[in-house]
Amino acid sequence: MAMRLRLDARAWSRSRFATSAAMEVLGVLRHRGRHPAAHAREWHARALRALSPGQRALLEALVPADHSYTPDFLTPVPRPGESMPEVAARIAATPEEEVDYQLDIAIRGRRVWPDVLALHRSEAAYERWRRPMPPALATVAREGGAAVATAAATAMEALFASVLAPDWPRVRAVLDADIGNRADRMAAHGAAAVLDDLGERMRWTGTELVLERAYSGIIDWADEGVLFVPVTTHTGPVLFAAERPHTPVLFYRARGIGALGERPAGPAESALTGLVGVTRAALLTTLDAPASTAELSRRTGWSNATVSYHLGILLRAGLVDRHRRGRVVRYARTDLGTALAVDRRYGLPARRRST
Repeated sequence: MAMRLRLDARAWSRSRFATSAAMEVLGVLRHRGRHPAAHAREWHARALRALSPGQRALLEALVPADHSYTPDFLTPVPRPGESMPEVAARIAATPEEEVDYQLDIAIRGRRVWPDVLALHRSEAAYERWRRPMPPALATVAREGGAAVATAAATAMEALFASVLAPDWPRVRAVLDADIGNRADRMAAHGAAAVLDDLGERMRWTGTELVLERAYSGIIDWADEGVLFVPVTTHTGPVLFAAERPHTPVLFYRARGIGALGERPAGPAESALTGLVGVTRAALLTTLDAPASTAELSRRTGWSNATVSYHLGILLRAGLVDRHRRGRVVRYARTDLGTALAVDRRYGLPARRRST
């Protein structure tokens, strides 16, 4: 049994890589604190403290630890430069019928769709694969799919802001490094070198990607290619999201996630955070090179408005300055900002000087 994703030479030429803050959130939820990576376990511990009981229960109902299916509306197709608040807005705006259809797929007792049933060996096998309706989801689902999408979006944005956002620049660095590594390998060895080691239970035949599953089907609408998305919180087989007519997305485990378990000196990091706040500390330590508001928004996952607000405070404090080049305004740390960002008492460990 397998899902077969048709990927001919034309579709491959249009394929690309992207990142997904929403998928990082789902990885934290799925493993319930038992993730093999230290950074994901730490994020889950933070989430337990940060989320309200209702938000946590709803997200855990939508992202089960003991079932392979998670509704695709929680991870919309990534767009370049999109911040988590913008992703959350798209989740909340998911059409009600799309949310209901995706809940129907895996929840026992809801509507059975012939096209979904056809993927399984038999109706009995399909019913065994489905799972009971969790009480926390049932409560919201009674109000309809739109209510589920809105509540899920609010909870996911809250989790990202309170848990992942302070570490997001470091996460983006790992994800960008993974993408860069695969691009280099493709240039040197061809597409097969990229695809062959993406993850378990997947192989490329030269014309299609074959993903082993408990059901079978064909994804034949990848005319605009496939999005390959590295995720630092993912483990196990490559996951896919494929709802016609959207671009199919494949999620795989990023390389180099061990770096996320290597924390900067804890007391120093907390000192800088205590001095200027979590958001401004993250922006200050991210500005190793001048960057625009839009660039910082992409790196951190915060909206342009949030980044602009906090940069304004850093600017008035003399920790950053700004320079216009054409239509683009870039921010850079001042000497004082750099001293705080790299001083052992306040921020990142100072770079070792050669003698």
